[in-house]
Amino acid sequence: MQKEQRDNILGRLGPEEWTQYRGLIRQVSSERKASSSAQFTAREVLEPRKEGLSDNLKSAVDAVIARDEMGPAVGETPPDFSLKRIGTDEMVRLSSFSGKRPVGLIFGSYT
Repeated sequence: MQKEQRDNILGRLGPEEWTQYRGLIRQVSSERKASSSAQFTAREVLEPRKEGLSDNLKSAVDAVIARDEMGPAVGETPPDFSLKRIGTDEMVRLSSFSGKRPVGLIFGSYT
């Protein structure tokens, strides 16, 4: 699911549903921060909480789960790509670090 698709689904939530949705996400976020567990997926956390939600809220939760499952799995080799170094015109390829040192990649949306 693309971000635009997810955003369209979230855009259909009414004010009360939006408040419920934000509360659910805050609750999950708080639990994740308090957890000593290293990893868990959106499906593991959100799927059990869909009981009793409106159809619109269930669709929103499903959209979040689908978007979460699009990303790479932990330990999966990412596709090679190039990025411009900050402050220069030099380009750096991810593959240039292979076998040399660990590289942390963060995939996500900050919107």
